[in-house]
Amino acid sequence: MTTERKRKRPQKSESLTIRLDPKMRFALEFIARVKGQTITKVIERAVMEAADRADIYDENGYDKLSWLNYWDVNEGIRAINLAQDSRTHPSFEEEEMLDFIKTHWRFFSHDSLLRTLNREKIEVLWPHMSEIMNVWRETKGTNRGEASRVMTKLLSEAGIKGKETIKTLPDLSDEIPF
Repeated sequence: MTTERKRKRPQKSESLTIRLDPKMRFALEFIARVKGQTITKVIERAVMEAADRADIYDENGYDKLSWLNYWDVNEGIRAINLAQDSRTHPSFEEEEMLDFIKTHWRFFSHDSLLRTLNREKIEVLWPHMSEIMNVWRETKGTNRGEASRVMTKLLSEAGIKGKETIKTLPDLSDEIPF
């Protein structure tokens, strides 16, 4: 009799614990009852409605950005997208991680401005980012290449080998007529 190994599928949702006072809990249960929804569905819809109303205006004050401008199915790409925008109030850890990524941009992006992120490499490296960051903190003063060596090894083990193809973006200021 053969036994098939079942692969553990990633969870599609996560569990969240919240504290509510009795009045708030009653209000939540009341909404769920009146709308014929689960408490989870009521919370999900309320969060999505709030997210759809939470806009950030870019520097020119005209173009509106929403959570969808930062969203990506890849956790690493989401984190980088958020960390790159100071209007999302990145934490110290996010700023440190972004500084590391900018220093080692060839491992994370096709260009030094991080405009075109390298999904394939981020998918391999992101699950190891805390360890990679620890290596960087411990060795940046003594062996600056150690973090690069660790990332190269991880990519090689994942079948991503070879020299980087570095794409440079054209300098658009040369094309401005004034």
